[in-house]
Amino acid sequence: MLTTLSREGPGLYALAAWWAGREPERVALVDRGGPVTFGELRERADRVTAALVPHLRPGQTVGLRAGQSADAVAALLGALRLGLRVVLLNPAQSEVALGALVRAQNMRALLVDAPLAKGGSSEVPVWGLDDLQDAPPARTRPPPHMGRPVLLTSGTTGEAQVVRRSWSPEAALASAGALLEALDLRAGAPTLLPLPLFHGHGLAALAVGLGMGAPVHLAAGRGARELWAMLERERIEVLVLVPTVLHRLLAEMGGTAPVLRTIVCGSAPLDPALAVRTRERLGDVLFNLYGSTEAGLISLATPADLSAAPGTVGRPLPGVRVRLEGDRGEVVVGRDRATGDLGRWDQAGCLFVTGRADDLMLIGGENVFPAEVEAQIAALPGVRECAVCPVPSAEYGQALHAFVVPGPDAPADPEWHAALRESLPRRLRPLTFTRLPELPRTPSGKVQRWRLQEPAKSG
Repeated sequence: MLTTLSREGPGLYALAAWWAGREPERVALVDRGGPVTFGELRERADRVTAALVPHLRPGQTVGLRAGQSADAVAALLGALRLGLRVVLLNPAQSEVALGALVRAQNMRALLVDAPLAKGGSSEVPVWGLDDLQDAPPARTRPPPHMGRPVLLTSGTTGEAQVVRRSWSPEAALASAGALLEALDLRAGAPTLLPLPLFHGHGLAALAVGLGMGAPVHLAAGRGARELWAMLERERIEVLVLVPTVLHRLLAEMGGTAPVLRTIVCGSAPLDPALAVRTRERLGDVLFNLYGSTEAGLISLATPADLSAAPGTVGRPLPGVRVRLEGDRGEVVVGRDRATGDLGRWDQAGCLFVTGRADDLMLIGGENVFPAEVEAQIAALPGVRECAVCPVPSAEYGQALHAFVVPGPDAPADPEWHAALRESLPRRLRPLTFTRLPELPRTPSGKVQRWRLQEPAKSG
C-alpha cells in the first residue's frame, strides 16, 4: 500500500489501484449495470485521466455532475489522479445555479452523465462520462498529484457554497482508524450505499469501501422494498444511510437482512424513537455517526450508547476535541471549527445535538436554506410574506412549518398545499400553515426566527 501511495499519490485512486494490483477480479462496485471489478474500475479511471490530460493541468477545477454509478466513480478517480479539484455537484441543481457556480469556482470543464439543458454552463466544455471512456488508457503514468474532491454545503435548495477547511492527513487517518475500529468492519464485507456521492456521508462510505476491498452496492434513489430485497439477496453486512432512509425501511412491512452486522446512520438528527425501533427490528447493529462537512468526523454512538440513550451522538472520536461555547452550547471542534449545531453533554460524557445555531435546516440528510422554500410559498396567491421553521419529523429528522401573513384574498390552506405539490418535493412542503398578522422582525427588518420556533413546535 505504501508503495502504491508513493507512486500514485495519496487519495481514492490509490486505494482502487492497490486492490487492482493485488486482486483485479475482486468486485469493487455494483450499480444498475452489474458488478465492476477493481481491475475494471482502475482501467475506466485511467481512461478518464488520459482523456483529460490534453486539456487540463493539476490544480485546475472541474465539476462532476452525475448520478450514482460506476462511471461516476471512475470519473472522480481519474480526475483526482490528474490532481484536479473536483467539485461534486447535485444533478438536481438548477441550470442557473450551476452556471453561477461554474463562474464562481472558475471551473474549466463539466463532467456529466446526462445532457444539460440550454444555458447555465455554455462557457465551459461539457464532457459526457461515456465520451471520457473512449480514450485508451495512458501508457505513461502521470506524476503523483494530490487531487481533491470539493463538497458543497447546500443540497437541492439554497445558494451552493464550497466548504473551506484545513485538512490534516494525520488527523484524518487517526479519526478514520478509530471509526473503523469501533465499527469492527470486515474486509470485503458487502456494503449497501443508498446515498448520493456528492453527499459527504456517501463519499466517505465509498472511500471506506475502496479501502476495505468491499463490494459497494450503489443504490441512491432505490425504494424501501428494493433495498430490503438487496439486503437479503446480496447478503449485505454493512448499510450506510441517513435517518430518512432508515425510517422508510422500517415503515415497509416484511423484508429481512439475514447477515446485516452494521448500520451507519448520520448526516441528520436521529429520532430516538427511530433508534429504538431499529434495535427492536434488527438488533444491536445501529451506529449514529456525527460530523459536518466543515469539521469532518466528530463523534460516534455505538449500539450500547444508543441502548442507554437513544438520542445521543456518542463520544468524540480519538484525536477530536469538542467543546460547547456560549450560553446556547454551540458545538466547536478543535480550535475554531464551529459546526453550527447546539449541544449538551450528559453525565456519561456522551454528546447530544439539540438544534442548529443558524437558519440552516437538515431535512432528510440534506442542507436546506429557508429562503428558497419561502420564495415558493411567497409566490402563492394570497400570501403577503412568510417564514418557515423546522419541526421534528420521524421520517426526515426535520420538516417544515410555515408562518404566513395572508392577504385579503387568501384561499384556504388546502389550496396552498395543492399548489406547492407542483413546485416543491414532498420533504420540502410545509406540514401546516399558521396565519399571523405580521412576522416578528428586528429593527433592521430581519425575521426573528427564534420567536417562531416555539409556536412551530407546539403547533
